[in-house]
Amino acid sequence: MRTLMIICALITALPAIAHATGSFPDRPVTIFVGFRAGGGSDAAARILAADLEKTLGQTVIVQNVPGAGGGVAAARIKSLPADGYTIGFAVATTFSFDPMLGQVSFDIDDFTQIAATHGSRSVFVSPPNAEFKDFKGMIALAKKRGWLNYASILPLDRMLMEYIGKKEGLAINIVPTKGGAGARQAVLGGYVDLAYSGSNAIPMHEEGALKVMATSFPDGIKELPEVPSLIDLGYGVYSENYSVFFGPANMDPEVRKVWTEALRKASSTPKYVDFVRNSFRGSEVFLDGDQLDAAIRKQRTDFTALKKAVEEK
Repeated sequence: MRTLMIICALITALPAIAHATGSFPDRPVTIFVGFRAGGGSDAAARILAADLEKTLGQTVIVQNVPGAGGGVAAARIKSLPADGYTIGFAVATTFSFDPMLGQVSFDIDDFTQIAATHGSRSVFVSPPNAEFKDFKGMIALAKKRGWLNYASILPLDRMLMEYIGKKEGLAINIVPTKGGAGARQAVLGGYVDLAYSGSNAIPMHEEGALKVMATSFPDGIKELPEVPSLIDLGYGVYSENYSVFFGPANMDPEVRKVWTEALRKASSTPKYVDFVRNSFRGSEVFLDGDQLDAAIRKQRTDFTALKKAVEEK
């Protein structure tokens, strides 16, 4: 009789034991994508979601929450329960750079970083028929006339160019544009000498439609070895961005681990690797939550120094 009672007690306790030892998730989960539908981040999230459903055994709902470079989605995630059932997808600079400008209601410690599934390789581009052949030649020509016309898409790239202008004693005329497509159109129309763009400018360079002059990616672009990074050019500054998954602060470490390992698996599938390598033309990298958190904090230190250097009289 005593044995039967113990068995019954164990059977009754099984659901609680299962929950405590990792039944997450036991219902559908949601990913807030911090960018518009149809863009690169949206495409990445939906490719990953298909494989995540197989691993997690639950429906994965992808919901676009665009605005402020991922900041709108981040603000919403900050206010949600840290149970792992709704997480966000944005970029590292949403946390490492944007809060420095004082225009968002969150900071690094308001979140649990889960994983980075790939990186971006941003570039500086010029017209294919420009008078100059390389970045140094462009700077030399701009110094002769006294200014350089530059199409900017983000506060960070603007700050990078303002720093370069300060180092070179050169006036940078900033031309704001809406996204990389707008910046590339400014280049192709001959309205600017230089513009900032995402890695989707790389195939345009290969086709001869425009010229990649430099990259802000610190490791350079392996398929374009002739293109220098800003570090190669001696400026000592960079922008290295990651596509990142994150949750509210104080997520359960075991729930975080479930997400991290599911994302590690999903980001290694042939379909996703092909997307990053051949469609997005990004960097193939995976960072777990601790590695990502450390990378974001290092960026904050470096970007703080960059901002200070630009603002110094």
